Amino acid sequence: MAEAARLKEVDKDYRNHWQAFLNFAVRAKKKAGKNRQKPVYPTFKKFYDYEDAIDQAKRKNKPDRFEKMKRLLRRRES
Repeated sequence: MAEAARLKEVDKDYRNHWQAFLNFAVRAKKKAGKNRQKPVYPTFKKFYDYEDAIDQAKRKNKPDRFEKMKRLLRRRES
């Protein structure tokens, strides 16, 4: 896929995540003490890292999603 198309997909993902964040932020809370609650994601950046998504889209080779799991299994086999 060409870089421009990957960046276009990142922008679409950004918009989708932004809408999901707004929908989710209204309701999502976690306990913060006896009678207090706070948002699970206090900022949009914690919910979706746009800069990281762009960096990943600009890379030629996508990182293997299971690389950490492979390393863990190799260590256990040793």
